[in-house]
Amino acid sequence: MIDLVSTNKSNDLTRYSDEELVQCFTDTRASGYFSELYSRYAHLSFGVCLKILKDETESREVVSDVFKILFSRLPSASVKSFRNYLYTISRNECIRKLRQRKAEAQKLSEWQRLENDATDFVENEGFYTLLDKEPSLTEEVQKAIGNLGREQQVCIHLFFFEEKSYRDISLKTGFTEKQVKSYLQNGKRNLGIALQEVLQRKNA
Repeated sequence: MIDLVSTNKSNDLTRYSDEELVQCFTDTRASGYFSELYSRYAHLSFGVCLKILKDETESREVVSDVFKILFSRLPSASVKSFRNYLYTISRNECIRKLRQRKAEAQKLSEWQRLENDATDFVENEGFYTLLDKEPSLTEEVQKAIGNLGREQQVCIHLFFFEEKSYRDISLKTGFTEKQVKSYLQNGKRNLGIALQEVLQRKNA
């Protein structure tokens, strides 16, 4: 669609009220009207977001989202006060962002806990006696090991099943002891997570 504002240089949009700009944008979809609203109120939206989020980068991102929402909603919305409508959208988007931030923090915390639990699981005696208590899990354990990277598989096998030391594994594989430690650490974590999932399915 032709942008009616950009094709009419005589239009002085600063003389328009907010509601007139909204109505003109609704009637014509000419982006110039919306750009004027953005010029007037982007700083206000940013101020609201910064007050709630306390983070400049996130606030700028939310302001961008707010005006995308406005661009989409304004033509079908019944707006009596653009300023109030803008404030409401900005506040709601900030609340959504805070909830997202909280959910991500909880997910990270749960993942870290799972990693720690998984490491504890393979470090303690329960791992060594698992197959004795649950011989039916032998295939699952071997499958879990088989899903590890090659280096992790080798180190896990030598460490747990052949009871080799870091130095022994280093001499046997050619890996440095630092690499052995890293492969074991990551392998044990991944293996622990996989085995916990197996046990959860079995006990479900």
